[in-house]
Amino acid sequence: MNFQAMSGEVWPPRPRERGEPFVGLAPMVRANSIALRVLALEYGANIVFSEELVAKKFVQTERRLNPTLGTVDYVHSDGKSIALRIDPKKEGGRLVVQLGASDPETARDAALHVARDAVGVDLNMGCPKRFSLTDGMGAALLSQPERAASIVRAMAQVCRAVTVKIRFVPNDDETNLDRTIQLCRALQVAGAKAITLHARFPGELPEKTGPRRATLRRLLARLRTEIAFRHECALLVNGDYYTHADILEACSGGWMSGSADGVLLARPALLNASIFMPNESVLLPRLVVVRDYIALCFRYDLHYKNAKYVMMEMLAKRRHPSAIWKMFAHHVPANLTIENLSSAKSLQDMARVLEYHHHEDTHKHQDNLDATNADDRHYDDHYFLSNHNFLNVNNNVDENEKSPATNRSLKRSAIYAFRQDKQFNS
Repeated sequence: MNFQAMSGEVWPPRPRERGEPFVGLAPMVRANSIALRVLALEYGANIVFSEELVAKKFVQTERRLNPTLGTVDYVHSDGKSIALRIDPKKEGGRLVVQLGASDPETARDAALHVARDAVGVDLNMGCPKRFSLTDGMGAALLSQPERAASIVRAMAQVCRAVTVKIRFVPNDDETNLDRTIQLCRALQVAGAKAITLHARFPGELPEKTGPRRATLRRLLARLRTEIAFRHECALLVNGDYYTHADILEACSGGWMSGSADGVLLARPALLNASIFMPNESVLLPRLVVVRDYIALCFRYDLHYKNAKYVMMEMLAKRRHPSAIWKMFAHHVPANLTIENLSSAKSLQDMARVLEYHHHEDTHKHQDNLDATNADDRHYDDHYFLSNHNFLNVNNNVDENEKSPATNRSLKRSAIYAFRQDKQFNS
């Protein structure tokens, strides 16, 4: 199977009943910094999304050219930490910036702020985390179609390609999707060029609730009866598409059977980013993928804490179906464990654990590191060390046979995970 050809303009996508799937990297908080985005593009992704950036904070950043790295950096007001780093050569025409916003004016200003460096902006309407809901962002907008439409309309005034990522509207159910359909209509009329539908209701966790694929296809089929969703507004899907067969199935069968125009991959891309390669038979071992990733971390001077978080997600059994995890299992060095990786305090430490030999002068970009390499995200290694969410890649111990130390860390890990989600964009 070959993914959609990359000739000509890629974004916004167009409704298409036939042809190869359009596949991109879905937005993920903390994970979608520059190294993962470029890795996805190099492996074959058609488009990549940034992590969600809260509009009211993003508009306060300063756009700076970074001649040392050849990047464009959006730097926080402290002058040290970076909200967004972009490689124009790699990501030009391929980067969509996702924004979290609750009012039209701030959303418009944020969209204008990044317009010269992004091919489009996406409004996050699916995040069910407390910090989003409290500020009226994310999934809070699902039940406020007029407000959501006003935000899309405002962004469309300054950006030619505005898209939206949603879930099913809370008051709908598997047999009645009227509110979700009405929301999609309002967003399209307001100017959305594409809508990505995550096949879950707000609050449904991947580790507990599988994607509602049948419900999603019914929704898509109903939307396709309207001209706008056959000619003007593309419909993309998201939610546990782990294999090429999953992707192909989502985009096949024709519009009236609920086929999508493309798929955005989140956790499947973390598990093995080489899923973006056109030929599934050459899916790379995860160790190769992680080494490719850390090479890009060095290339872009990524903060080690952010790099460690992403590598943990790449190597960990977190929210993935057990059958999928086993399918992606590959041999890795004996010392590559969650504990050893967690103890790393620099990119060089992580490279040693991965047995990756980095030959570039590590002091080459030291001036740049001192200036803008701080990371204002909140991390804690307890979040990774819990066998409740993570299992050593070389450890076959049953999840129920946890050590006393691990059991003591479970409660702390849940607390730290909540704090990270709450504090990330506060």
